[in-house]
Amino acid sequence: MPAKDHPVNGPTTRRGLSVRGAGLTHRGAVRDQNEDAILVDPSGRVWAVADGMGGHRLGGYASDRVIDALETIADSEEPAEALAARFAAADVLIAERGRREGAVIGATAVAAIIRRGRLTLAWAGDARAYLLRDGGLALLTRDHSLVQEWVDAGRLAPEAARGHPQANIVTRAVGAGAAPEFVALDLVVGDRLLLCSDGLTHVLPDDALAAALRDTRPGAAPGAGTPADAACARLVQQTLAAGAPDNVSVIVVDIGPG
Repeated sequence: MPAKDHPVNGPTTRRGLSVRGAGLTHRGAVRDQNEDAILVDPSGRVWAVADGMGGHRLGGYASDRVIDALETIADSEEPAEALAARFAAADVLIAERGRREGAVIGATAVAAIIRRGRLTLAWAGDARAYLLRDGGLALLTRDHSLVQEWVDAGRLAPEAARGHPQANIVTRAVGAGAAPEFVALDLVVGDRLLLCSDGLTHVLPDDALAAALRDTRPGAAPGAGTPADAACARLVQQTLAAGAPDNVSVIVVDIGPG
């Protein structure tokens, strides 16, 4: 989705948008440990999902370092520069730990800064960000993975990528010295943002994600907690019901009038 300036719905200005969200992480139905980590910001500005790789608790170390770094972002910093700096800082710590342990460890991650109605995303690996707008779901990120390279080259059909036996092989990760990729776009009232680890997207297809986000959007149905809480709970419950072979983490952020 291109990053371009445009007015939001109705009389609300971009500076007048409200941001409310929730997050949920679960070890899944098979794994003994949860090596994912999430950042849910009460101020509504910084959100992130990190998925650790390495096992034996080293994956958890990697994802925690990503979240720790992102938590230090200040409002005065330029979003893309701040995200790049934090990904780089975490990369150094994770790589150093890997050298000490004699192991290859890292984390895939997706992070979002929302400021004055503008979204800035950074990601590395196959953690994803989606945008639900006017009922339609758009994937904002592009997986840094082997199967995605095959899809791009025309060697693999897109519908075959999700269940491919090598779908978990990533080509970029925090801790492996690779810089994140970025995208930015303006948000409008009614937008709903989803950040997630591959434990969700390797199990549930995009149409299931879209249905869960549409059915729990603000005003769709009454219930306990916020609409974002309901969306996170439904997505994780559906993943668990489908077997959840990996840790699963989701963040849902709703954009409303100021």
